[in-house]
Amino acid sequence: MKKTLTILLIALCCMTCVFAQAVVETSEKTDVKIVSLGPNVTEIIYALGAGDQLVGRTDYCNYPEQVYSVASIGTLWEPNLEAILALDADIAIASSIVDPSFIESLNKAGITAYQFYEEESLEGTYSLIEKVADVIGKQAEAQAVIADMKARINNVVEKTSKIAQDARKSVIYMISYGDWGDFAATGDTYLDGVIKAAGAVNGAESGAYWSISRELLFAQDPSTIILSAYSYSDPAADIAAFIATEPYSQLTASKTGNVYTIDGDAAERQGVRTADTIEELAKLLYPELF
Repeated sequence: MKKTLTILLIALCCMTCVFAQAVVETSEKTDVKIVSLGPNVTEIIYALGAGDQLVGRTDYCNYPEQVYSVASIGTLWEPNLEAILALDADIAIASSIVDPSFIESLNKAGITAYQFYEEESLEGTYSLIEKVADVIGKQAEAQAVIADMKARINNVVEKTSKIAQDARKSVIYMISYGDWGDFAATGDTYLDGVIKAAGAVNGAESGAYWSISRELLFAQDPSTIILSAYSYSDPAADIAAFIATEPYSQLTASKTGNVYTIDGDAAERQGVRTADTIEELAKLLYPELF
């Protein structure tokens, strides 16, 4: 059985997506103190050139490296209100994981808090970046970041467009698997767009809410299984464990050795590294095109 932090994140994501909303007000200040309540938000803030305004981040914000010098305010699902107040922050920005009631608590305490949810599509990634940019006054920087991402993604799409539809590899990105259930990048997630942009067919497309049934997994029997690799994991050991675990050992991908890992942090954090993931996945699947 593979059980990771991701299971909890997915569960919380499903619970909060209905309530995650915010009214965006553009800030023109360049000295606002920001608390990030999500790793993807932290990465966006740095990419927009506002990293020096970040005064608080979660335990799981680990990219870019300089974020380690920023004070942590706790976990994604249990941020510490007192710790945030002690930082004298002006605004806080969260993605879908944080309980919406905590956002209300921040607002009541005098910190303008925002919560954004753009999980459904690859296009939503750009919208997420724009929304974060709007509240910290970095709109021009956001458009530059987005333009660069789109150019890189379009370059991949142009290369993979040469692949005939019946020659495209069938992929299932397994978020987690085992006794706790099978979780994958289903058709209602932004990772569906990532997989397709990389020139592959998403075998979990008909699943929903990051969950895939065992029946669907084996009915699709994809040519390639993708697993997540994190800074604390051993990719080779994770691949070996998947291939050796029943019934996953019976999948064609396991039998043919087509089980791979990609950077899980970059892939599962919708944001500025989404283009990195598309490039990484496409090069892994179709190295002859790059």
